[in-house]
Amino acid sequence: MTAKDRYKAGHTDLVYWLRSHGETLKKSGSEWEWKHQGERVTIRNNVWFDQYTQEGGDAVKFLQYFYGMSEKCAVAEHLGCTVTELERIRPARKGAPPRQEEKRIDLTPPAANGNMRRVFAYLCQTRGIDPEVVSVFAHARLLYESADKHNAVFVGKDGNGRVRHIHMRGTLTGSGFRQTLGGSEKAYSFHHTGRGRQLYVFEAPIDMLSYISLHPENWQENSYVALCGVGSAPIKRFLEEVPQLEKVVLCLDNDEAGHNAAMRIAREMLDEWEVEVSAHFPQQKDWNEELLHPFPEENMEPVMAM
Repeated sequence: MTAKDRYKAGHTDLVYWLRSHGETLKKSGSEWEWKHQGERVTIRNNVWFDQYTQEGGDAVKFLQYFYGMSEKCAVAEHLGCTVTELERIRPARKGAPPRQEEKRIDLTPPAANGNMRRVFAYLCQTRGIDPEVVSVFAHARLLYESADKHNAVFVGKDGNGRVRHIHMRGTLTGSGFRQTLGGSEKAYSFHHTGRGRQLYVFEAPIDMLSYISLHPENWQENSYVALCGVGSAPIKRFLEEVPQLEKVVLCLDNDEAGHNAAMRIAREMLDEWEVEVSAHFPQQKDWNEELLHPFPEENMEPVMAM
């Protein structure tokens, strides 16, 4: 990671980033307000300030402070790449001091609760997700309830079963808590790998589970991935490791950020891979709202080719 990478990431527009991750902000004069677990955070472009703790900083510090990311993970998130891509070898400037290796942050999954009652109630009753779908991911140890805060823990593993990514979601009513743990590798976010030729892509784990609940027929044959954002690293990893994939369906949110991200990702995929790319947007804002408040079948839009 160079100083230029850090500078560019630090100047990311936080209002756009938060909205693209499903957060709600309120305009207040020349600034925006974001409510986080009861705390009022003011934001202007790339700068934020927590009125309760009196802490503040730029866009990189924002992800470190509220999402528990390391500096390198935060920079990679804002630049839309993986940490590995961020660490690509660059020729050293003549006379420049040797680059010091950054200490790696180990990914430590939270301890599991003795049962999943809180998570099952939240996902199935509050969010309307099919209990059988939740059970499949729970039995595969890709979803569990944390012992401390009773958060829903969404696990991303590699082909050897090693945990490489942890994303958590609060289960209390009205909670907006979301966090990707430091040390997580973006490319291995929450997913299911099937034997079929299609990969379905979502912004969040709950949207992914909601879509499967809406389209349950032989769903395990397909592959699914939740980006936990709008970066394309998980899709690229799938295309590298699952050679039978021929079609990528972008099932992102039905808002300006989701449409823009779909167009950007589609261009990236078409430039780099011989794969068919299409987009399928919900009629509602996202796939969980679609599950909870479905439109009549005749009003459903077909998948739109990119």
